[in-house]
Amino acid sequence: MTGSLQTKRGLYFAVLSHKDDLGKWRYKWINTNLEVKGNNKRKANEFLIKTLGEYEKTKVSFDKDILFADYMKGWLEIVKCSIEQNTYESYVDIFDRYIEPYFRKKKITLQKLEPYHIQEYYTKQLESVSPNTVLKQHANIRKALQHAVKMNMIFYNPSDRVTLPKKQKYIANFLNDDQINKVLGMFADEPMYPAVLLTAFYALRRSEVLALKWQSVDFKNNTITIKDTVVQYKTLIDKERTKNKASHRTLPMTDEIRNYLQQIKSHQDQNRLLLGNGYIENDYVCKRDNGEPFRPDYITERFYHVIRKSDITNIRFHDLRHSAASLLLANGFSLKEIQEFLGHGDLGTTANIYAHLQFQAKKDMAASMQNKLQIPTALSTH
Repeated sequence: MTGSLQTKRGLYFAVLSHKDDLGKWRYKWINTNLEVKGNNKRKANEFLIKTLGEYEKTKVSFDKDILFADYMKGWLEIVKCSIEQNTYESYVDIFDRYIEPYFRKKKITLQKLEPYHIQEYYTKQLESVSPNTVLKQHANIRKALQHAVKMNMIFYNPSDRVTLPKKQKYIANFLNDDQINKVLGMFADEPMYPAVLLTAFYALRRSEVLALKWQSVDFKNNTITIKDTVVQYKTLIDKERTKNKASHRTLPMTDEIRNYLQQIKSHQDQNRLLLGNGYIENDYVCKRDNGEPFRPDYITERFYHVIRKSDITNIRFHDLRHSAASLLLANGFSLKEIQEFLGHGDLGTTANIYAHLQFQAKKDMAASMQNKLQIPTALSTH
């Protein structure tokens, strides 16, 4: 294998060359990201020497003419058995909607894929999708290319050399108690009302409230145990575990919640007898009258559809969880107590989301200092 420095678009490129099994010369252009000026030629030469050594060491094959789109499609099948079903479905959806149409049209092979190809792709994507969507695409592309590196199909991961957009941080919206009660009234006649009520009362995640089963409701000890989650991309999946260890938690039932849940259970028992074989048998608390479980996407879409008719705007179903936490904070409970109630893995997560709501506490502190110290109302003259 030999190498040389070449220039293109005002940059130095390390060009590696070798003969394949048929005696045909193969070339690999690698961008050094060094401009053709000053002392950069020396740095480019050092890059070339280092790269040659590393290519020889890893024995990367240059003979793969597979298109990047075809390679990534094959990679999806490889990882299918090692990831969750809903994760695999999300990977496939991102590939089908965004990655494959672009790169198949470009006809770029895996071997010739360069950082600037990926950078151009991200720039193009940002014209129509959010930075967070691009970051999801990048995560998949990077994982796929990292596998190619591991298999000695390429020497380095070109996606590691691109500039990524800044992640957009979602700022949660919070309802006060009057607004939460108004929302509850709006859903009073909706089949999903139990899910809305329990989410607003216990600050549950959507995946938690939809996975809540009667076996987790202890009427004897007046407790509800959160231990399962329901997730969906295309396939609805019931996981017998929570998001993290801290999310597995036991919450108390008040007398009102206990009575309400007993009424729901009685109503479901009546529906079971009334519908007979037409009843969909399961242990879920939140479901339709025929026993059919709610799908997560239905909860999200129906919540939006009902809410948009009111004067309460920009509220998601998940914001009921945020609102419950903000009410607890406003009522004097500590972040540590709220962390355990919500099932956050660490206090930092709770603090990052809700710390700004503590400003009222700071105002109370300032008022307390005002009462203790004598602050002059006018400047004294000397």
